[in-house]
Amino acid sequence: MMVDGSSEKAVAEEPMSDEEIPPAGEEDDIIQPLPDEEVEDVELEDMSERTLAAHSGSVFCVAVSKSEQYVLTGGEDDLAYVWDISGEDTTFQKIEGHKDSVTHVGFSPNDKYYFTADLAGFIQLFETASHAKIWDFEVGDVLWVMWHPVVPILLAGAVEGGVWMWKVPDFETKTIQLSSAPPVEAVFLSTNRHLVVGYQDGVVKVLNLKSGEATMSVDTRQEITSVGVSPDDKLILVGSPVSSASLVAAQSGKVIATLSEHPTGYKPPEDAPSDSVEHVTFHPSRPLAALSYVNDRVCLWDVSLQRLRTTLTHPDGVVKSSWAGDSDHHLVTCCLDGVVRVWDVDQNEVIVEVTGHAAQLLDMRISENLVVTADDGGLAKVFRIS
Repeated sequence: MMVDGSSEKAVAEEPMSDEEIPPAGEEDDIIQPLPDEEVEDVELEDMSERTLAAHSGSVFCVAVSKSEQYVLTGGEDDLAYVWDISGEDTTFQKIEGHKDSVTHVGFSPNDKYYFTADLAGFIQLFETASHAKIWDFEVGDVLWVMWHPVVPILLAGAVEGGVWMWKVPDFETKTIQLSSAPPVEAVFLSTNRHLVVGYQDGVVKVLNLKSGEATMSVDTRQEITSVGVSPDDKLILVGSPVSSASLVAAQSGKVIATLSEHPTGYKPPEDAPSDSVEHVTFHPSRPLAALSYVNDRVCLWDVSLQRLRTTLTHPDGVVKSSWAGDSDHHLVTCCLDGVVRVWDVDQNEVIVEVTGHAAQLLDMRISENLVVTADDGGLAKVFRIS
């Protein structure tokens, strides 16, 4: 994976096999940034293809249409914008009507519709071709809003514990209320009929969306901050606020292991800075999971051995990470220092630093040819992958 306008750093010609990778804890296993005194104060190159500037506050979320014609942005200014990036000049439509920060946006799987949603739970739905508003609904405070991966069904997780579903375009409504705890994050199993939901109180449930019942439920006994599911649907990984994650067998509901860099029973000091697991993502074909931490790093775990393989150290907290679709060893990370990094996880080094932002990054989406990012300074940027 490369970004136009960037240059690669030298890497070894032959990647290391899993057997050659040193065990966790060895000095060479941790990739350290240069000390502050060795870093020159230089102006970073803006490698973006387009800068999307219209918001008057932080841009909290972005989305890219499957066709890559449109980008959606939502921000602190209670506004959303839909940008047409298909031509030489970028055009946009302003979306009003929200009374709180717009924190969720997304295109339907066939690009026919798109939604915008704010923190207060007000959701608006539009037709992509005409940008005409066709529906709105208010559910109360929401934690996530997303499309079903295949069919035009919109889902939302409400703070009061319910999972809402709307079938588009007839807007038949269904609610699954199996907990009073906030559903922090949800991920579909590959069958697309079941939804894995991690609740703030530590409970993980697998919901049958047709029956509305839970086919599996387990208490991980630690607060949940993030959720990931392995490509074969066998494993669920849920992050916590205390730098650990619980590995759960999806069928039996058994907690197989707790993945942590610290000894068993470790409890952080009361005055310790936050070190929550902000994002979890499984490799599409290898037994690897990337855990992104608010405290300056991504940890790569071999989930088959429950062993820490590598720590990728960053200059600041990591908001999100994603495996690049064109490679089995490239991990893309979105960091609060404003830089997107592409890592070769077999060589354990950064091969590309994608620059252009001067403020903290808050969101990132990767499509077939684009990387789209959002920052705390009111900008979104589009980078092209070559």
